[in-house]
Amino acid sequence: MPMYSCFGITVDSSIPLPDLEGAGPGATADVTVRERPVEARPAAAVRAVPGLWWHRGEVWLEAPGTGRFVARDGSTVVVEREPGVSDGDVRIFVLGTMLGAILRQRGHLVLHGNAFDCGASAAIVVGHSGAGKSTLAAELDRRGLPVLSDDVVPIDAAGVAAPGYPRIKLWADALQDLGLDTAGFERITDGHDKFHVPLSRSGIAPLAAEFVYVLETHDRPSLELSEVTGMAAYEALRTHTYRGELLVDPADEWQHLRQCADLAARARIVRVVRPAATMTAAATADAILADIAGTRGLRTPEDVRR
Repeated sequence: MPMYSCFGITVDSSIPLPDLEGAGPGATADVTVRERPVEARPAAAVRAVPGLWWHRGEVWLEAPGTGRFVARDGSTVVVEREPGVSDGDVRIFVLGTMLGAILRQRGHLVLHGNAFDCGASAAIVVGHSGAGKSTLAAELDRRGLPVLSDDVVPIDAAGVAAPGYPRIKLWADALQDLGLDTAGFERITDGHDKFHVPLSRSGIAPLAAEFVYVLETHDRPSLELSEVTGMAAYEALRTHTYRGELLVDPADEWQHLRQCADLAARARIVRVVRPAATMTAAATADAILADIAGTRGLRTPEDVRR
């Protein structure tokens, strides 16, 4: 079966995963994805949100119209699709919630955002859905700053982010804002006005997280940056943890608190508050790169990518 590579792990999948890069010859699987009937969800499972349950570290997902999924032991994803469902519809859940659960089971702090190479280290950008994270990632990629990952950013115990999928996903209006024609890109799935946008990176390596930028909006006309410290830093990381609603076990919550504290001790965490009516990816990128340059004592933001 095909072997794929992402986030520093090798995935052996019976479902095609063209979003991922192929694993090298002789690779050994860390994670397997298989299609077979999913056993009944345990009666003691805790519902995190509608359609999503947790039980003794396992994550169960029921997506009406698509199928049922379970992630366990940091190594196995089981998929039972409904009749007639396409590979593309199944991949949305395998490469989203299921892989996010697997990474957490493997001991990572998993953030909902993207990460880019800002010169020998990584800057992570987090925010709520619709905050413009993917559009910003496309703008940074256009400027020659390699994007490690989009949507899911796992941080290991050493504070290192590994490269993920070599694509980002953008809605049609975001592509238009960037001056790109949707005709040049593949739809994520039929009937979806969202598209795969390949990244221009090559040979990118894992990088230590040096910065975390939290995207927010306000009604004022100015774009404002402010460093976040102490409990506010933890709250920002907790808020933007990928599938944070699955932190229902006290032991998991305690581990997550320690992971957030470790990252906050290593990285500069900055809130980026933008005018809701006029914010653009270009202006946000300018502000973030200027902050990185100023923190490092560089002469101009353009020096960040050198």
